[in-house]
Amino acid sequence: MQNNSIQVKGLQKSYKQLQVLKGVDFEVERGSIFALLGSNGTGKTR
Repeated sequence: MQNNSIQVKGLQKSYKQLQVLKGVDFEVERGSIFALLGSNGTGKTR
């Protein structure tokens, strides 16, 4: 039984021709605190 709330494998993101993420993997364990941080306008809500 997995104890993860979130599991991401191979995440990729590009803005037009600029690849900003490639092959990102991560897991967030159930019960842990996780946040995405960054400046306004950096695409956190997409």
